[in-house]
Amino acid sequence: MKMSSAVRTMPESGIREIVALARNVPDCIRLDLGEPHFNTPGHIVEAAHKAALAGETRYAPPAGLPSTRAAAAEKIRRVNGLEADPEKIIITNGATSGLLNALIATIEPGDEVLMPDPGWPVWEMMILAARGIAVRYETPRETGFLPEPDKMSALVTPRTRAIIINTPSNPTGVVMPGSLIEAMVAFARRHDLWVISDECYDEILFEGTHVSAAHYDTDDRVISVFSCSKSYAMTGWRLGYTLAPAGIAAAMAKLQTAITSSISTPTQKAAEAAFAGPQDLQAMMRTTYAAQRDLALSMIQQAGLPVWRPSGAFYCMLDVSRATDDTYAFAKRMVAEQKVSVAPGETFGNAGAGLVRLSLATTPEKLEEGLSRLLAVITG
Repeated sequence: MKMSSAVRTMPESGIREIVALARNVPDCIRLDLGEPHFNTPGHIVEAAHKAALAGETRYAPPAGLPSTRAAAAEKIRRVNGLEADPEKIIITNGATSGLLNALIATIEPGDEVLMPDPGWPVWEMMILAARGIAVRYETPRETGFLPEPDKMSALVTPRTRAIIINTPSNPTGVVMPGSLIEAMVAFARRHDLWVISDECYDEILFEGTHVSAAHYDTDDRVISVFSCSKSYAMTGWRLGYTLAPAGIAAAMAKLQTAITSSISTPTQKAAEAAFAGPQDLQAMMRTTYAAQRDLALSMIQQAGLPVWRPSGAFYCMLDVSRATDDTYAFAKRMVAEQKVSVAPGETFGNAGAGLVRLSLATTPEKLEEGLSRLLAVITG
């Protein structure tokens, strides 16, 4: 019996490959996953607990509880400065589900989707799952990993249907200025493309301001995807939310009926508490990750290696080309020999060659020790 060709040809995430190795190595210093090391705040946990005890454990509507959609709309107004109609918001099983649903709702088999290079590898997996074709656009090191929309028209063909924009960026930590985001949306408008805006790190910034692509949407082409995972240390809760034009929001709700039916009701109540409750965790995380960013950059500079200063998310790109051209082999070797795990650059695309991604989401002590081991191998 034949397996689906989309699944058969789908590349694995190199991040998860290294994570699987690291989990089997005692005392491995984990600089691989993009996961806050903070616990979910108590008031969020308590909200889910109370909901479960009160019997709020039944199916929710496919688009999400009306109260959760309203709470997400208020967060989007408060944080992102967008007027968000709750009817255009879909509560999803993590931002991952929102991104996949957005792709399924907007492309036909064989359509092309532009995505960043380097960029999160799961986007390519999603595009293939939606029977599309991933086409990467460069975000060069020479520009500080910023895209150049005036050079991207050559990538567009009659089958190009959508473009993924990501800021703050995974894996580079770059924060795109509003003028560049406006130019990217204008590029999509010229070529009649959907814009899928991945904004999962919208509240983790060290410098600059996060600007949502939807600010520049004049004709209902932008789909904005957000997450509770990074902002509220809720990765395991799997709660995302998407703001989309009315027709796409309805299509995504229909898709959720087929794919997940609905999202856990206690988890939605936890998200409501996250949106409406104390917001001091974000400030603490920003302060912590900024300090760890500065520590990592200082150590890398002292080692005489190239440095790219991330302005958001909690990642830093490390040049390992002095030691190897094969970052997969390097990452596996570091787990086995140095008990340090990092994400191989090539999993993020060809532009990741010679680089690895460091996650700053750990303690300062572990970051310093893990980076010390890595730098000793690279420069030794």
